[in-house]
Amino acid sequence: MLMVRTELRASDIHGIGVFLVEPVRAGQLIWRFDSRIDRVFSDDELEDMPELLQSFLRTYSTLHADLRLWVLCGDNGRHFNHSDEPNTRSLGIAFGDDVAAYDLPAGTELTSDYRTICDAMRLEGMDFIQPQSVNA
Repeated sequence: MLMVRTELRASDIHGIGVFLVEPVRAGQLIWRFDSRIDRVFSDDELEDMPELLQSFLRTYSTLHADLRLWVLCGDNGRHFNHSDEPNTRSLGIAFGDDVAAYDLPAGTELTSDYRTICDAMRLEGMDFIQPQSVNA
């Protein structure tokens, strides 16, 4: 669940992005898993779903490989775009808190390094989502 106010806008990086509505300080908590809004799916559940739903979840969820669990952000958090120089830092795979890497003014698009939040990206490479992309 995003812990700061955001809005969705067209992104110069890719498709839709999530943008800050308020300034954020370096180290401030931006996202934290909250089961009241974020959903968790097992590999088995995913495999039993229709193909379009599987594609959506593989595009917008993050995989924790050791647990074989997929985490879907239930709010704007699923629209973070990738950057090799992200402005957020994740403190763990899939369930880890995300904090601001440095001071961020309102209007900043939030970015993360997908390889630090999702084992599928780290293990299978950034091309993992491309064939299954659903207008991300």
